Amino acid sequence: ALSMDKLVMNIDSYELCAKTCKDTNKQYYANNCNYFTWNDGNHQYFRNSCALFKSPGGEQECKNCMSGAASCFCASPFACQDTGDNVAFVHTDTESWSKCEEHCNINFGCSSFTWFTEDHPYSHLCILYKECSHSEVDTTCSGCCSGVRSKKSPCSQSQYKELSSAHRSVHAEGGKNRDRSYIRDVGGVKSADWRAMVWYRFTGEAGTKMAEQFPGWDNCGTTWPGYLAVDNDSNKYNDYKLSLPTQEEGEKEMTVCFARESERDKCYYIENVMVMNCADYFVYQLTNVGTMRVGNDKGGYCGE
Repeated sequence: ALSMDKLVMNIDSYELCAKTCKDTNKQYYANNCNYFTWNDGNHQYFRNSCALFKSPGGEQECKNCMSGAASCFCASPFACQDTGDNVAFVHTDTESWSKCEEHCNINFGCSSFTWFTEDHPYSHLCILYKECSHSEVDTTCSGCCSGVRSKKSPCSQSQYKELSSAHRSVHAEGGKNRDRSYIRDVGGVKSADWRAMVWYRFTGEAGTKMAEQFPGWDNCGTTWPGYLAVDNDSNKYNDYKLSLPTQEEGEKEMTVCFARESERDKCYYIENVMVMNCADYFVYQLTNVGTMRVGNDKGGYCGE
């Protein structure tokens, strides 16, 4: 008979049960869970539960449950399956399970993923899935390692701050607002909605996104207006001519140009930022203006 070592309740998926087994080993620094069985919502005795085992002890018939071995190839030795509309994106040449997990974390549409090890014909392939229910997994796959999103997406409302001040609009005149945590120039003031280096979404009177074209000299309530360099003539740094990320790509690094009227330069100074596609809007991981070069701290990010 099987000797169960631990039963964890309120586990609503096979993937989460596999992760629970993995996390148990991390917590106690020992192989306290080598096998696991997930009991689904229709189980006769323990609905939505995860049974953890140190040793298998033998086979036993079980209805409405699914078992796995933590030591087979990875903590989640199974593969999600393509149902026709649940694949979010496919990455090739993904060197590790953790890198595949990272791909999932930065893709707004990803909830689960499968990475194929060197032992599999699809070696180093990373498939991101919109969803992966227990009925859509292959537990016989040799060389398959799966997992679930481990970090909240920056697209989640709790993960970003809002830039909503009217002075940020491309239609607003210039001013002394600075997007910095501390001000170094005389007369400059920190923008009221600025919260240092975090993820931001443009909302309200600021617009719905960061400006993507040169807004004009001395606009956006600041001295040096900043805008995304999206394949336009004002960006003299050709290496930074990047397109906006697609929803499938998730996030990518882009460049913000800051225009300086006294130099008649539409891209006098740059800041590299991260941009994430959230399907209906974008969020931006912005830095304090002036981090890349001392003295270039008289700017702010424009919205449109």
